[in-house]
Amino acid sequence: MHSLQIKFSAVVIALLTVACVSLAFLGIKHERGALVDEIRKRAMMATERLADSAWEPLSEIHLGNLADELALELLVGDLGDLHDVSGARLLNREGRVVAAAAPAERNSKVRQRTGTDPAEHGEPVCLQRGSLFECAAPVIRYDGVRIGEAQIEFDLQVLVDPVVRSNRRQLTAAAVALLALGVFAGMIFVALLVDPLKRLRHGVEQMSAGNVMIRVPPTSHDEVGELTRAFNEMGDALAQKQRVQNAFGRYVDDYVLSQLLDGDGEEQAGIEREVTVLFADIRRFTRLSEGMKAPDVVALLNEIFQTVSDCILEQGGTIDKFIGDSVMAYFGAPVPHSDHSLRAVQAAIQIIEAIEERNTHTPEGDEPKPVPVHIGIGIHAGNVVVGNIGSDRRTDFTAIGDAVNVAHRLEKLAPAGEILVSEAVQRRVRGSVPMRFEGERQLSGREEPVHVYAVDVGETSRPQADRRTAS
Repeated sequence: MHSLQIKFSAVVIALLTVACVSLAFLGIKHERGALVDEIRKRAMMATERLADSAWEPLSEIHLGNLADELALELLVGDLGDLHDVSGARLLNREGRVVAAAAPAERNSKVRQRTGTDPAEHGEPVCLQRGSLFECAAPVIRYDGVRIGEAQIEFDLQVLVDPVVRSNRRQLTAAAVALLALGVFAGMIFVALLVDPLKRLRHGVEQMSAGNVMIRVPPTSHDEVGELTRAFNEMGDALAQKQRVQNAFGRYVDDYVLSQLLDGDGEEQAGIEREVTVLFADIRRFTRLSEGMKAPDVVALLNEIFQTVSDCILEQGGTIDKFIGDSVMAYFGAPVPHSDHSLRAVQAAIQIIEAIEERNTHTPEGDEPKPVPVHIGIGIHAGNVVVGNIGSDRRTDFTAIGDAVNVAHRLEKLAPAGEILVSEAVQRRVRGSVPMRFEGERQLSGREEPVHVYAVDVGETSRPQADRRTAS
């Protein structure tokens, strides 16, 4: 934004400079032309007066009376004393100078200006030669006979240049003042244009960083103001989307939520995927909650579910649902993981250890002693269908299949503080997690028995009482 401000200021200054120089040049040119026209008129009048005054002496000289040459010298001499007249002369009929402001020109012969010129018809002839302005009056005649000519030369450098220089200085000062005023106005204009853009850029950066509550107050009704209002409307839409995401994120998986918000929920109608299913259940929760007030029961459930959820999500699992005092989760969908079984077992171990640590926590001060809670976990791996299950009015993104049922049955068999896994899980995590074979178990709803393994999480992770008792 700073470079834009510099470029814009440079363009404004350049345009103002060109405009001021052009105006000054045109003004000086117009002034010079006006001065030259004024000098032309003055020269024509002066030569006509000189011719009128010199008519009588020239006629006497024409008749042979040379005594009037002194009168001619006085006439020309008076003109020569003027600072703006560089030359003045009177010519006789042969074109010889009979009187001149410059003594060296006397008796010399010069070119006559009005031989066949329009001055023959009473119009003075004025020619500009370099810095000199030469004017010749109409031909002086006596009884229809040409008897002479009057010529005056004006020096334009003396008449015009000082005035032009003075005007140039004035125009230059005015141009500089105008340029300074223009630059100042341009800087104010640039500031008025750039400052809202800076605030808008800061807002975009803040929103890119995740602050969707940032707003930029509009300061104008032009395009920048419209852009600012559009930015604020976009922020409102993003904030609304975030509120929806935060609200629904507590009920559905983040991946599912992103698919729904992006409009791709229809594509999740059902995908067959190999996953590892985990069920965790609070043992003897019905008896545990007897005598507790409803708010205390809800608070206890929320506390335990928070711990369980953190362990599952840390391992990349998906929390399917909370069923009473149980939690169902699966690993490997909707985002696939090649080590989904190992992730599920590690999450189960973390759950058992976290709950045991909670139970053995020593309260400080007036902090109430935690109610001891124990959890049994069952894990199985297999193919399931993962996707949207339900009606057009109510849908769950869940996993359906035999693997879910087996995991649920294993959780029912798991003693408090233990993790039971199927042989399918044991084969996938063999060598990574220590296990012991618990034998074959006949699960309800299945004809063939299932080989069951218990994860060795340490004796301290299991309560001594009710070790083999399930809810």
